[in-house]
Amino acid sequence: MSKLRLTLIAGAVLLGTVWFLSNRGNHRRSAPRMRPASQWSGNSSDSSAVLLSTIAMALNDLPGESVLELAPPKPILDDAKSADGKEVLAICNVTPEVPDGPYNYLKVPNGNANFRRLGVRAGDIVRYFVATDQESSQLGIQQRTYFELSVRRLDVHDPQNALIVEGGLNSSVLVPERIEVWRFSDRRMNEIRKRLNRYIKRREPAMRWEPSPDEGALTQLLDRLNQWLRNLRKTEKGWQLDSRLAQLPKKLHETKVLEPYLSAEALGGGPFEPFEIRELQQAIWFRDISGWAKGHAWNDVEVATMLFDWTVRNIQLDRPDERNIVHRPWQALMYGHGTAELRAWIFVELCRQQQLDVVLLRFGTEKDEPRPWLAALLSEGQLYLFDPRLGLPIPGEDPQHVATLAEVIADPALLRKLDIGEEYQYPISSEAVIHCEAWLVASPLQLSHRATLLQQALEGDDFVVLSADNERLEKTLEEGKQVESVRLWPFPWQSMVIEQTLPLDVRRIAAQRFIVFAQRPRLWKARTLHFQGTKPVPFEQRNDPLAQPEEGHVEAMELYRNKRVRVPEAVLARVELAKQVIYRRAKNDASYWVGLLSYDRGRYEVAEHWLRDRTLEALPNGPWAAGARYNLARALEAQGKLAEAIELLETDDSLQRHGNLLRAQQLKQKMKAGSAEQ
Repeated sequence: MSKLRLTLIAGAVLLGTVWFLSNRGNHRRSAPRMRPASQWSGNSSDSSAVLLSTIAMALNDLPGESVLELAPPKPILDDAKSADGKEVLAICNVTPEVPDGPYNYLKVPNGNANFRRLGVRAGDIVRYFVATDQESSQLGIQQRTYFELSVRRLDVHDPQNALIVEGGLNSSVLVPERIEVWRFSDRRMNEIRKRLNRYIKRREPAMRWEPSPDEGALTQLLDRLNQWLRNLRKTEKGWQLDSRLAQLPKKLHETKVLEPYLSAEALGGGPFEPFEIRELQQAIWFRDISGWAKGHAWNDVEVATMLFDWTVRNIQLDRPDERNIVHRPWQALMYGHGTAELRAWIFVELCRQQQLDVVLLRFGTEKDEPRPWLAALLSEGQLYLFDPRLGLPIPGEDPQHVATLAEVIADPALLRKLDIGEEYQYPISSEAVIHCEAWLVASPLQLSHRATLLQQALEGDDFVVLSADNERLEKTLEEGKQVESVRLWPFPWQSMVIEQTLPLDVRRIAAQRFIVFAQRPRLWKARTLHFQGTKPVPFEQRNDPLAQPEEGHVEAMELYRNKRVRVPEAVLARVELAKQVIYRRAKNDASYWVGLLSYDRGRYEVAEHWLRDRTLEALPNGPWAAGARYNLARALEAQGKLAEAIELLETDDSLQRHGNLLRAQQLKQKMKAGSAEQ
């Protein structure tokens, strides 16, 4: 089998394609295709290794699994749906009744396929995973691929475990290889409406209710993760319940919706929950963003400063409100806006993926409520301060440097430099700053045993930080003696409570916002590719002359500007009113994000055009007005157009006005210094 190179017969491919298209009506499907599957290391009998490799591949390739048509495939048969919960392995040969026919007869020797019971029928798609060809093996590439073959019919003699496909392969496969069966559904739009209505009316489910274009891949990923977890030889050694959970406010412990997430049983031995798949996806986004957004920064403070700047530019500031629909970091990333707390949370997670420790510092005493707070990078014993509300690091004596906690305690005048007249007095006083409490940021998943196990199993390019090392971080903070106490930040837990108890009117707003991504799936995929960025060829494929890097930003830009996302006005005018609202929001979102991505790519003139002409002039008071003005000012600043940037910042009236005025002051000083040099 290792020497057998499998290819599809051209005539069979054409025949199968014509049959498939003729029987599926309006489905726009390409011919049966071969695509990369997973990097399988080790013996195929090692199911845990195979599952882990498949899981890693799925996590890394989620943007590629976004279904762009509203008639997407869903798995009918995979490992989780087999008769025994194990892999379904099939051989391929000629149909017994047609000995001179093509190799189009798939049979499952182990008898765990359940084809008839699961309702597999003509037109379903079989994904047949096969071994790498001999040429690739000689190059040291151990990559599996799969063919997509259309089901013709079940075998009448063994309908549970044998079927016949259209077309076929050019040779038999006598060593059983893995198969999956997928089906295309014409009911996608109805399903979207039903699910959104169920969430709006009954709040079911309270979390992970969003019908995203990649949810099929996420569902399958959940099944495989839990199968891998069951197969793993578990040990409780090295894991224990985080004792800091007991320090969360009493009100949270008494909240019924949090009970399932606070127990040692749930965190220590439970499976991955459906809503946690979004958090795993979110971790991949943070890993990828942090990898390219840090630019060429090399030391801790420079890297953190770059990641903080990306956060401020990409997360438009929201006012805390009971009607907010953004409660989790992944939502803030996808929607592009969130409160100062969510900005801080995103900053923490971006830095976590770069092995940097960021905590939140709360100042003052209990009588000072509400107590002001800042984000702080812990590096070489110092706490470097960042303010998500201002959108700026706290400047030190040298304005180009980030101030440390020790510096602002020693020199209270540093904080007073952040005052602007009587209108904008910086809220942290010299008296408050000497009383400091550190908050550690962690979600339930990051405190669980399953997250630790998965993080330990992922290596190399697949590695992603999934757990919070609170014990080490608390010890380091206590040794530094700059904070009075160390606790868990309650906000992530409070957010879970709020998200699971949203009233009807807010759920309706949330569903109306998400339907833009559900009905314009290219916009969702563009966002995920924007986060992914450009990835080099994986290490294990570097000997393959055909291997290509992933051009995430290039693909994202193409999708943002696609006419299915930015629908021309002439077409919009002919669309019914309900759809016009959705299509226009998608168009406005895409225009704004083209501007941000252009800035990320260093195309500042292009960013200026999209932010000014396509966003601000198109909708001066639109949903992106604040973010577009700030990012336009940044694009102008990057081009040396400081006077224009200052004017934009000084006329801003957003929630970030205080910070924008401070930035305008900095630019004026820069202009003055430049004039003096001339």
